[in-house]
Amino acid sequence: MFDVPPLAAAAVMIDAFPVACFATDRSRTIRYANAEASSLFGSVLGQTIGLHIEAVLTPASKIFCNSYVYPLLFADGCCEELALTLVTQTGSRVPVVANARMHGSEFVLWSAMRAEKREKLQGEVLRARNALQGQTRALELLASRDELTGLLNRRAATHSIQTLIAAADEAETDVTVLLLDIDRFKAINDNYGHDAGDNVLRQLGAALQSTVRLHEVVGRYGGEEFILAIAANDEVAARSLNERVHAAAASVSGPGAPVTVSVGLHRRLRSDAASLQEVVQAADRALYAAKAFGRNCSMVEQNGVLTSFG
Repeated sequence: MFDVPPLAAAAVMIDAFPVACFATDRSRTIRYANAEASSLFGSVLGQTIGLHIEAVLTPASKIFCNSYVYPLLFADGCCEELALTLVTQTGSRVPVVANARMHGSEFVLWSAMRAEKREKLQGEVLRARNALQGQTRALELLASRDELTGLLNRRAATHSIQTLIAAADEAETDVTVLLLDIDRFKAINDNYGHDAGDNVLRQLGAALQSTVRLHEVVGRYGGEEFILAIAANDEVAARSLNERVHAAAASVSGPGAPVTVSVGLHRRLRSDAASLQEVVQAADRALYAAKAFGRNCSMVEQNGVLTSFG
């Protein structure tokens, strides 16, 4: 088949392979390289032989080879699908996918294929994934926020409070839920228009958002109702939040001001297994009691008993 001796024929064939083939000795010096390897290294064939392999690797690839590839070669005898980056003699960087196998105890046989297109594709996939993740986060944010106030909407606030309760149970901590309602909000809309009403909601939402602290949740519950929750074992923390809520309402300016709110509270004790729905229902009963008591005040329901709070 060949007009040359078999060994020479094999060398000719290996030189024709569309993959870089080279061998390094125990000192990691290149002792054999086919034509594709020399082309990959950016050198002529005669200049490739005798190069140390680290002369054609980027710093990151050197570290990878020293810390992972060679230890694995000595342990298992082979490594596959290694993502390396070569440096040509002109300084160009060429990404490759390489395989390596021990040949006896003296040599490592390498094959390497160019991976510029693969790396470009991976980059495009990564950019597309990042863009998709960004869009997903944006959509999740939109889906969880109340459009008018920017606060958590009812669904997201409920989820956040449920998460707070679960964490509080683990930490054996009480959770107090507050429901508040803007007093005589219908009159604001009737007397000043819905734009004025929306402005009151926006201002109150911003004021509430700025007043919440760690382990506190705030959201718009619907209409002119807002919901807050705090994880704390002492009543002092709940009283502080209640005072901040009334101060937030007092900070609203413009048509419809001064604004006051009625607040209903229920404290879920750490020993209590009440669901969030039951807690909210208790706070809602306290809210109605605050309205009936004359508005601009806070009431708490605990063990079925309604008392003034604050």
